[in-house]
Amino acid sequence: MEPWDGLTIDTGELREVFERLVTHLEQTRGASVTLHEDYFYSMPYPEIYDVMKDPPALTIGQLTESWANLHRAEDGDSTVTFELVWLGDVLKALGHLA
Repeated sequence: MEPWDGLTIDTGELREVFERLVTHLEQTRGASVTLHEDYFYSMPYPEIYDVMKDPPALTIGQLTESWANLHRAEDGDSTVTFELVWLGDVLKALGHLA
């Protein structure tokens, strides 16, 4: 593998991508979307990114739990970073609708 210096993402561009994707989702699926799966396999952090080692043991995640956590997060300062992980769970499931 080649040396990696990281990926820099402009948050304004990220916002534009989210807006474009949500707009597309609304235009193609309507104002609400039903996800028919709930449980999914997950890999623990930080091992998920260490591809030079054998894959870590899978864990199980739950979309309804990730979505509920996003709605329950009253103290955004303490959970906001992990909320991106929960949102990622939901976004991945939405991406698999296609």
